[in-house]
Amino acid sequence: MSSHPDPVLPAATGGATTVGLFTARWNEYGPLGAPLVLLLHGVYAGASSYEWRKLVPLLARDHRVRVPDLLGFGISDRPDLEWTPEVLTGVVAALIDDAVDADPQVIVVGSSLTGAHAVRAAQGKVARPLVLITPTGLGSAQTEPSGQVGRWLYSLGRHTPIGDLVVYGLSSGPSIRWFQRHQTYQDPEVLDEQEVIATRATARLANAKHAQLAFVTNRLSLKLDPAEVRALAPRVLWGSGQGFVDPSDPDRWRSAGAEVQVVSDGLPQVEDPEATSTFITGDA
Repeated sequence: MSSHPDPVLPAATGGATTVGLFTARWNEYGPLGAPLVLLLHGVYAGASSYEWRKLVPLLARDHRVRVPDLLGFGISDRPDLEWTPEVLTGVVAALIDDAVDADPQVIVVGSSLTGAHAVRAAQGKVARPLVLITPTGLGSAQTEPSGQVGRWLYSLGRHTPIGDLVVYGLSSGPSIRWFQRHQTYQDPEVLDEQEVIATRATARLANAKHAQLAFVTNRLSLKLDPAEVRALAPRVLWGSGQGFVDPSDPDRWRSAGAEVQVVSDGLPQVEDPEATSTFITGDA
């Protein structure tokens, strides 16, 4: 178990982005007037802006860092609605639009499945290349939404105790520990008990199951056209240490026009936040 405490975050300023009838909430850290970085967390059981906890203090030294909880997660509204790829893309688009209004030169960072949605949402909007961390969208994983069976399972879970049982099972201490140590982190000792507690609490918030079940039943997957990637020429930090990534995916992103750096970490923003911060800002 890691003995290193998380870095202390600087003081935060709260804000919100309207997404249709709902509200996505965020905190900002760092000097007012500094260049803006928008960090968009991934989608999974217990997902939230907590994913960026080790990275934010480093970026906030000389950047203004906006860290939202996506709609459906954390401190944002968690509406009882049917989640689809189009809904998630719309959420990401609203957050990007709001950040571009605040700083036209904003650096947008998207993690995993959210990274794929950020590619689609950012078309024609961002002045600087997207930064994606182990994104989906071009490989075999999380590119095709589930069919009729997946829709039925999702519908069943949303409004019956079955969905609650699934979320409670996925967010149990043993489940989180196993998945993070065997599938997510390259170094299993990175996981500490505070992460388990935070992930479990976030997963079990009221109405949080709707978005999480959409992920679990593979309703949010998105297949990108390489032309979409080529239009943005994103910068990709690829964590090869995850147990479920396709080792050929970095080549797919390169072929589509992305700049790709492969690292051995599973989750670089947690396992090597210093190097990840340098990659995001482009500092040598």
